[in-house]
Amino acid sequence: MVVDPPNVNAELARHLGLTYPILADPTLTVVDTYRLRHPDGHDGHDIARSASVLIDAEGIVRWSVVTDNFRLRPAPATVLAAVDALGNAAR
Repeated sequence: MVVDPPNVNAELARHLGLTYPILADPTLTVVDTYRLRHPDGHDGHDIARSASVLIDAEGIVRWSVVTDNFRLRPAPATVLAAVDALGNAAR
């Protein structure tokens, strides 16, 4: 999710060869819903904090990792373990 407009995201996805859409949130509505706003985060503009979030079918955040450093992401194994844990809890 980024705060750029949809057309900018679509061009970026095409350029990078992504096979999935990038959520555009130029008004920061979703960013604010999940309290991910990073005030003055880039060139004096509010942006979304880097976040990995697992949201269930009811819209409840079940797991998240949030950072101000976009270079820091949880390892894939960590995310998959969180997904597995949520799946096991639902059984």
